[in-house]
Amino acid sequence: MMIKILITTLVLSGIGLADPSVEVITQDENSYQVTGRLWLSSEAALAGDTVRKAASCVNCRWHLQSICPDPSNQPVHLGFDCTKPASYSCSSGATRYQVWFLDTGLWRPSDWELRGTSCIGPAGPKSILKVQEEILDSATGFLPELILKVRPASKSLVNLPTQVKVTSPNTFSYETTVAGVVVLVTATATYRYDFQDGNSTTTTATEVNHVYRTRANYPIKVTASWQATWRTTMHGSNPVAGAQLTQVKSKLAEVVAARGRLIKR
Repeated sequence: MMIKILITTLVLSGIGLADPSVEVITQDENSYQVTGRLWLSSEAALAGDTVRKAASCVNCRWHLQSICPDPSNQPVHLGFDCTKPASYSCSSGATRYQVWFLDTGLWRPSDWELRGTSCIGPAGPKSILKVQEEILDSATGFLPELILKVRPASKSLVNLPTQVKVTSPNTFSYETTVAGVVVLVTATATYRYDFQDGNSTTTTATEVNHVYRTRANYPIKVTASWQATWRTTMHGSNPVAGAQLTQVKSKLAEVVAARGRLIKR
């Protein structure tokens, strides 16, 4: 009967999402309702691919129910003997929660699945959006300097190719720690080349050629947009969606008209 009542409560208190990129965490007494992606820690006893599912499913719902919140007045709770803390305790002041899961498109009380337990810290569960914010903050310290070269180095000629080349690395990777878990972050750049004559191109190529039709000084602008991916053994590989890291650099191209010259023989 306890489980049946709990499941009904989950459905009645569920939160709908108009925008799947928004992740919602609300707190009730001794429990959390989560809609969207969720970071689950290493201190977890969960079925199958639950940790990876939580990190990637934007429309899934989760209910986290605290285990033994009042052991002195409730010696048995959710099937746990609350007089034996070793059976449900966590490290570093965290609390163990039952993890209930509702997959995308499901809504019936019987569709909720008990996937196991996980430890949640005093600050509450962490959304993947929050994890991504931390990753982007840390990534700024590892961005390689954006370096450009324009060829010819002195002057370009009208109707002949001007080469723009990014000579700095177009990928980088590093390790950071999120909630005690080592995360490998890899980022790859996409470049927008703005030739300042009304033409531009976006590509992953680090070298492009452009033909100018009119002589002038063109401050060529290159914008590097870095798309990051984070990975852990538990959570799998996941893209950092939304805002990207960007860099902008300009280099002047002086374009002149070719002149004929009479050579006496």
